[in-house]
Amino acid sequence: MAELVLRVDRDGVAELRLNRPDHRNALSTALLTELRDHLAAIQADPSVRVVLLTGAGPAFSAGADLREFAPGTPPAATLPRFRLVVENLRRIGELEQPTLAAVHGPAVGAGWGLALACDLCFAAEPATFALPEVAKGLRLPALLVTRLVQIVGPIRAADIIFGGAAHSGAAPIGAAHAGAAPSGAVHSSAAALAAGWVSRVLPTADDLAAEARAVTAALATRPLRALTAAKHPLRQLAPHAPFPPTELAWTEE
Repeated sequence: MAELVLRVDRDGVAELRLNRPDHRNALSTALLTELRDHLAAIQADPSVRVVLLTGAGPAFSAGADLREFAPGTPPAATLPRFRLVVENLRRIGELEQPTLAAVHGPAVGAGWGLALACDLCFAAEPATFALPEVAKGLRLPALLVTRLVQIVGPIRAADIIFGGAAHSGAAPIGAAHAGAAPSGAVHSSAAALAAGWVSRVLPTADDLAAEARAVTAALATRPLRALTAAKHPLRQLAPHAPFPPTELAWTEE
């Protein structure tokens, strides 16, 4: 069976590639489990100095795999996958190593959340970003929301989460992934750069991959102790919650 998350190590850099290209790297329970296990292994591996998160195929990640559960599935049945999303967000945020997400295509919902959880995010010009959960009647992990607020501020975060341009009647920004467009606003790489959740935009996916690998390779030449000491104050304001957080207890009947 094909690996759903590929790990490639290069001179202190662990590259994790979401590997469901035929499903636009939708986050199934199996993929999230593999990602969690890779992150746990990296956390315990002092030879890894930097982590690069990427996606195979045309999308970074289309978000939660809605085909994994039949329509009308009780919320309690989807809770294990929701827990895995939260655990992966937490694990990325708590890694001692610097983390960089390279987003070359659509990053939707929890898929965008994985990129947000990283310390740095670079994007290719065709990349788009969307949080359709509220418009679809789904809930967002508190860690994702808190991290977005940390990056863009509460007012901008509210505009993004509640639908932004889509609710104002303006056309969404950027192009949605093939198939049905996600509900809510779709934000372009230029908008992401202006808002601050992306720090560099490269013209193409190939340019992005080259830049991300060059930056992570350069970081990996520095001692892990120095990298960790530099990262710690950057994360002091980051969201921390006991695991599993109380939000994961369903109260709806």
